[in-house]
Amino acid sequence: MIDLIISSIVLAYLGVVCFVLDDRKSDRVMLPLLWLSSLLQVIVAAMFYLSPNPIHAVFLEVNGLGEVYGLRVDGTSVFTAFVVSTAGAVFLTYAVRYMDDKNVGHPHRGQKGRFYGWMMLFLGSTLAFIYSSTVLQMLIFFELMSVACWGVVGFYGSKRAERAALKALLIPNFGAIVGFYTAVAYGLKYGNLGLDFLGALPEMEKVILFLCLMVAAFTKSAQFPLYSWIPDAMEAPTPASAFLHGAAMVEMGVYLLIRVVQFMEPPVTVFYPMALILVATLIVAMLQYPRQSDAKRLLAYSTIAECAIMYTGVAIAVLGNPLGIKAALFQLMNHAYLKGLAFLTAGTFTYYYGTLDMRRIKGLKETPLLAYSWSFALLGLAGLPPFGVFFSKLYIYLNAGEMYSVPLGALLLLVVLADSVVLLYSALKSINSMVFSEGEPKRVDGIISGTLCSLILLSLISAFIGYALLGVVQ
Repeated sequence: MIDLIISSIVLAYLGVVCFVLDDRKSDRVMLPLLWLSSLLQVIVAAMFYLSPNPIHAVFLEVNGLGEVYGLRVDGTSVFTAFVVSTAGAVFLTYAVRYMDDKNVGHPHRGQKGRFYGWMMLFLGSTLAFIYSSTVLQMLIFFELMSVACWGVVGFYGSKRAERAALKALLIPNFGAIVGFYTAVAYGLKYGNLGLDFLGALPEMEKVILFLCLMVAAFTKSAQFPLYSWIPDAMEAPTPASAFLHGAAMVEMGVYLLIRVVQFMEPPVTVFYPMALILVATLIVAMLQYPRQSDAKRLLAYSTIAECAIMYTGVAIAVLGNPLGIKAALFQLMNHAYLKGLAFLTAGTFTYYYGTLDMRRIKGLKETPLLAYSWSFALLGLAGLPPFGVFFSKLYIYLNAGEMYSVPLGALLLLVVLADSVVLLYSALKSINSMVFSEGEPKRVDGIISGTLCSLILLSLISAFIGYALLGVVQ
């Protein structure tokens, strides 16, 4: 199993060779590497599900520092890598068509290799981060993800794109300095950089380190007050936006805090600042939904809120209920495919209509696939059944337990519900304007049709897959 994981990560990193290839060659190189890497992660998930025995492989130890490099293969890492790989494979396959010269809004010529290079670096670094067994390792791949994010956000080279890219690099990097540098400092103090040392810290040091790593996680996930980089990052090509929001980067902030809670078992006192920030984040998102006319910016604020909902599951775990971790991971999976569907549908607006302005996109009913995919994505993200997010939000409420008796916890759960209501209002308004109006039909390309249909299917079955896989999460 370790060999399969290493091979999957290496295959993703080999994709950086696309930087020096032309469009046709980069397609031929990227797709086999991408799908083989994804297939290996699916095999790993199947193997672990059939025989859920955690593996801790140590590859490098140093006197005075303990473990420096290794892999943690457990239910949490396997589950998350499965989501990242499967969603990433669909998103990057879509990019084969999106990054061509027929794109009305962003015609591309001779740019595929550079885009694929950044995206495969992104994928490889995300997978390596997920399986990391030390805080130093996590820091390295945390920063590599930020570098790849900088590359795709600034891809088009405009002043707005370059400014957004710099923001996407600096804000998470600030979080890394606060969180991971502190963690490494504690690791050096105690002579152990492995994740296990988190649980051996004195209580006050646990509080300090948890709050510092929370800053790292929250900057990565664009939580209040450092959330503005994620709407600005919509300057990226849409397949990159889908990956950034649906399978990597922001979800890796959630994954980081899940890991911290699992290995540290932090004092309950950290719940209060955490919950307060999550409430503020959700309120900001709710206030922004009705104001958005750009489809991708609407989805960006939805991502900010959905991450806050994932963190609500983590907060449940902080209060002592380990099912909170499962709730956070369940939400992570269900959100990934729906948010990918939403972004790739928005990408078709750019591709066929040349705009993301929802006020200018009319008559989607004339192109049924786009009408269904946009409607399903928005309604699903708002939490309506039968889409997966409904079940993961329900799972949070059913397992909130102690949160109902803590005033701030009860407020957080109430605001999560309010967020769904406001997003549903904005979704219905958008659907009414964009779908049930007069317009011209569009002929949707086979690759785009295939990826959208795949994501619709995954959005409908993700709850069943996720619930089964959660059985191996400890």
